[in-house]
Amino acid sequence: MTEPEDTADEFQKKTFTIRTLPLGIARFVHNIPRLVRARRADRVTDQFAEKIMLAVTAVNECQYCTRYHTDLARETGMDQETIAKILENDVGSAVDDDEQPALVFAQRYAETDENPDQEALTGLREAYGRETAADILAFVRAIYFGNLLGNTYDGVRFTLSQRAQTGRQYFRSASARLGRAVERLRERCPV
Repeated sequence: MTEPEDTADEFQKKTFTIRTLPLGIARFVHNIPRLVRARRADRVTDQFAEKIMLAVTAVNECQYCTRYHTDLARETGMDQETIAKILENDVGSAVDDDEQPALVFAQRYAETDENPDQEALTGLREAYGRETAADILAFVRAIYFGNLLGNTYDGVRFTLSQRAQTGRQYFRSASARLGRAVERLRERCPV
């Protein structure tokens, strides 16, 4: 993944690169059976799953996942204030104490580019037990992939837009120079 940089002319969100995309796809495919098991086990409610999805999305700032999971969260009965707080990375005041460890872990997972420390994983297992922790991790991994895929799409669009803008600027500059050259020729050689 690429890290955001502090340059206005560069895309600012985490994305996949040519090198990291195949690994991301492999991780996602490997996670699919875990995600299916997590959905079937029903240890994580739909609303709790959407809170987890929103917590990861708040870190990675994927516009598509933000809209989609905000809509799904509303469908589960989540109020707009809770959604807004999670999207503002304020999970402490957004959720009950029993949900907070999962959302803090989800944020940590995203902040560390899928590499939370062992203490974070242990804390998740201690808070929820092995099976539910594995379910939570499956949701976190799925949305992380989705976030970066959406951001990568936006990054490619941004780059193409920048290149097109550069091309237009070059064309305008060349056109202006050509116009000045033609004008000078007319002044020297009146017809």
